[in-house]
Amino acid sequence: MTAARRVAVLAPYYPPAFRGGGPVRSIAALVDSAPEAFAPLVLTADRDLGETVPLPVPADRWTRRDGAEVYYAALGSMGGFVRGLRAVRRRRPELIHLNSVMNPRLSIAPLVLWRLGFWGRARVLLAPRGEFGDGALSRRGLKKRAYLGLFRLLGLPRRVVWHSTAPHETADIRRLWGDRVVIVERENDTLLPATATAPRPVEGPLRAVFLGRIVEHKGLHLALEALASVTAPVHLGVYGSREDAAYFRRCEELVRGLPDHVTVTFHGPVSPDDVVPTLASHELLVMPTAGENFGHVIAEALSASCAVAVTPHTPWTDVLSEGGGVVVERAVAPWTQALQAQAAATPQERLASRRAAGETYERWRARPRPPHVWTSALAAELP
Repeated sequence: MTAARRVAVLAPYYPPAFRGGGPVRSIAALVDSAPEAFAPLVLTADRDLGETVPLPVPADRWTRRDGAEVYYAALGSMGGFVRGLRAVRRRRPELIHLNSVMNPRLSIAPLVLWRLGFWGRARVLLAPRGEFGDGALSRRGLKKRAYLGLFRLLGLPRRVVWHSTAPHETADIRRLWGDRVVIVERENDTLLPATATAPRPVEGPLRAVFLGRIVEHKGLHLALEALASVTAPVHLGVYGSREDAAYFRRCEELVRGLPDHVTVTFHGPVSPDDVVPTLASHELLVMPTAGENFGHVIAEALSASCAVAVTPHTPWTDVLSEGGGVVVERAVAPWTQALQAQAAATPQERLASRRAAGETYERWRARPRPPHVWTSALAAELP
């Protein structure tokens, strides 16, 4: 019997962590969906995003979780970080899958060590996960440009295999590094079922939901500014981690200025098991994001038969054109118009939109998919 091929996945957060949002669920699905020919190893932090208390997991040693071996490391300390890297190296992985380009400990340091021979003959699969979009590159631009210059100087762009999750991300990678880099394009995995949840009728005002990290990139402020001019009743439930205290205060101030017929309730983050049920209890996902390389919550909303309003800066524009959603330019006036139309619709019209969302999801879920990204990465020919 052929030995399983070991793949080391380095990820900032991994279940039971969940405050990092969709990327955590996408990476968990990537590992869970791996073919039997692979033996996944995961190196990750021993605590959740923004938390000082460790997760309730065995730390600084290997533990089995959902078909993978996971090493929860105290990445905040140099000792814990080094022990984690050495633990992975001792397993002699054939492929190192890095899920960021900019993360100092789980991408930059491992890449430099790889260039120095630390990982032996292992191949590196590098996933930018949206970090090369114009909006992402503009934040802390000087530091990022300096690092990307070093990245080029070390000859890394053409030594790694790039993992793109959408055509627009492939274009971003080629724009930065040229046409000769090797890219494996494969949409993120999901553990969602093949069939959408049947929607239940909802009477009364539009029940809208924002579910994601409460940071400027996700655009909650834009939705709140748009709601200030909506004349029909709306209830917006906000679910997500409050990562940026100043930004959250800005959103609270916008809520205080809303008219009486618009209510907003902040609920905090949602555990992975509760995401789809939460979306299923709402009629419209509101997502004025500056950009997503995938947008796991969009797939979850459609699977819950929750209609979607989102900007054009995701891979979902073509899918939503089939029904169950609306694509809205990222500015206040278009969002006011879109939310007004949704809020003024009858409960029966909103129910029809939710049914269309579920049908669109089932068509999307049934599409044939390329091989698992690890299979393609190991088969790719490097220059």
